[in-house]
Amino acid sequence: MIDQKTEPDAGLRRLIRANVLTVVFEVIVPMVAFYGLRAAGVSQWWALMAGVLVAAPYVLWTLVRSRKLDFTALVTLSVLVLSVVLGLLSDDPRTLVIREGWTAALGGLIGAWMLVSVVVGKPAQVTLGRTIAEIKRGAEGAAAWAARWDTDARFRRGMRIDTAAFGAVLLGSAVVHIVLVYVLPIDLISVVTTVVWFATLACLIAWHVWYLRREGLDA
Repeated sequence: MIDQKTEPDAGLRRLIRANVLTVVFEVIVPMVAFYGLRAAGVSQWWALMAGVLVAAPYVLWTLVRSRKLDFTALVTLSVLVLSVVLGLLSDDPRTLVIREGWTAALGGLIGAWMLVSVVVGKPAQVTLGRTIAEIKRGAEGAAAWAARWDTDARFRRGMRIDTAAFGAVLLGSAVVHIVLVYVLPIDLISVVTTVVWFATLACLIAWHVWYLRREGLDA
């Protein structure tokens, strides 16, 4: 007899693995390339350009492998192309850190969308949570979880609070991130913004998990 949890568990593992690979190849590898080249005496411009280019193969591979238009990969690729074009048009190394600023701006737009969704329609976390629930519980379990929106006032209140918290933190983090990109010394931008972002995200996810479990809202 096949364990009914096998397929959802496998889907969750694939999701986690995909996100880990994204962090490794789009964040860690470019950062290692940049600081490795800087330690070797390479100029800021070339080290930044290498950090941009080294992420491109993974993004292209993601698009080819999925055989469909992946929004996140397309955005990342467009930012990489924009960074290279601007970098070739200017010898100012700071033009190459536009990738950092645009990525943060995208996070801010997502945060703003989440805040708007709290008061217009269903909160974004209901939609996002259903996707996670389907991976963990299958289609029927996800439908049952999402259906609580229509019958459970506590569920509606919890989803609004959780979505508002995510939206506010993402929007605020984007503002801080963009400011750091344009005021920090170039050699510090990558490490400082990355540490700040992951620390913020870790705290947000920890609070999210704790809050959903406390309120019985887990997807």
